[in-house]
Amino acid sequence: MWAYNAFMHADDYAALMQILSRPRPSGSARERQALGALQGWLERHGLPYRLQPFTLYPYFLNCIGLWILLVFSLFALSIWLDWGWWVTGLLGLLCVSGGLLDITYDIPLVTWPGRRCGQNILIEFSAPQPQRELVISAHYDTKSELFDHHVRFFFFKNLGLGVALVVVLAVLSLAAPSLPPAWQVPLQWLRIVLTLPLLVLAWGLGLNMAFGRLRRVQSQGAVDNGAACAILLGLSRQLAEGQVPLANTRLTLALFGGEEVNMQGSRAYVQGRAWPLPAAALNLEIMAQDGQYVYWEQDGTSFKLYPTHAGVSRAVSAAVAGITGAPASPAGPINSDGYSFLRAGLPATTLGTYDRQLGSHGFHLPSDNLERVQMSRLPEGVEILKLFIRNYDQGETISLAP
Repeated sequence: MWAYNAFMHADDYAALMQILSRPRPSGSARERQALGALQGWLERHGLPYRLQPFTLYPYFLNCIGLWILLVFSLFALSIWLDWGWWVTGLLGLLCVSGGLLDITYDIPLVTWPGRRCGQNILIEFSAPQPQRELVISAHYDTKSELFDHHVRFFFFKNLGLGVALVVVLAVLSLAAPSLPPAWQVPLQWLRIVLTLPLLVLAWGLGLNMAFGRLRRVQSQGAVDNGAACAILLGLSRQLAEGQVPLANTRLTLALFGGEEVNMQGSRAYVQGRAWPLPAAALNLEIMAQDGQYVYWEQDGTSFKLYPTHAGVSRAVSAAVAGITGAPASPAGPINSDGYSFLRAGLPATTLGTYDRQLGSHGFHLPSDNLERVQMSRLPEGVEILKLFIRNYDQGETISLAP
C-alpha cells in the first residue's frame, strides 16, 4: 500500500479540477480557454512543455451525424417513391462511404467544415542516454451527446446490420426491373419494410452525433477526462523535481486535443514523429472514480478494434496492485487515444476506473461532473504511474513482446 506524498497539496488538485471540470468541446473557445489555463499552470510551476499543432476538424461528429440523417433518409425515399435503381444505388454507395472514409482513413470527405488548428501539450523528460521510450497520455477536450454510452453502443454495434440492409436494398432495387410484374408489388412492400429498421439505426445514430454539441447543459468532462489530465500534471511536478529518476527512458506526458472527435490529436502525434527507440504507451481514461481500476482489452472505432498489449496491461495492473493492494480488472472494449498507438503497431493499453453505482455509464452527459471525482484518488493515480514508470525504466516487469 502506498503512503501519501504531500508533494502536491489538495489545493493544487482542486485548482486543476476547476480548470478541468468545465465543458471543453473540441475547437471551441472554451477549449482554447482551458488550453491557456493549463499552459499558465505549467508556467507558474516552472514546468517545461511544448505545443504540437495539428489539423483539427472540430465538427467531425456533427458532420457525420448530419450526413447520416440526410443520405439515409434520401435512400429510404428513393425506395418508397421508386426513384429508379441507379438513384437508389448511388445513394446506397453514399450511405456506405460517407463517414467510413473519414473515420477509418482520415479522409475528410464529409467532415471538412470548420477546419482549424488544434494543439497537443507535450511534457518531456529523458535519461541522458535513453534505451527505451514511454508515452503516458490523456485528453483534455470534452464531448456532450444525447444518449448515454451504452444506449449509443446499441447503434454502433448494429452498424454491420445497417450496412447489410443498404446492400440488400440496393440489390433488390437493381433486380426489380427484370422481375415479372406479379412480383413487383410484394417486392416493393418488402423493400419498404426493410427500410424501417435501417431508419431507426440511422436516425438514432445521426441525431446523437449531430446534436449532442447543442445540449443546453453539457458534460463537464470532470471524469472524462479531466481527472486523468490532473494526474498527469501532478506527476509532471514530481518528475521535474527528480522524484522519479529516469536511468534508461525517454518519457512524454501527452495531453491530447481532439480525442472526442476521432482521436485527431493523438493520431497526429503518433503519425507525425519517428520512433527510433523501443516504445510503449499508457493511456488514461475516466480516472479517480470510487470503484475498481480497469484496463481495457480492446481499443478502436466502430469499424476496427485492436487488442491492447498484454505486456503493458500486466505491467500497469501490477503497479495498481503495488499501490492499492488489488490489481486492475480487464474490461472492454473502449474508444480512446490508445487506438492511435495500437493502429501504428506500438504496444499500448488504457487504464481507468469504474463508478461503484454507475459503472461506465453517464459520460458525455451532465452526470459527468466534479462530484463524481474522488479527489483522494488523484494522488493515488500519481503513485501508480510512478511505480509503473520505475518498473518500465528498470525493465523488470514489462515485456514489449505481445
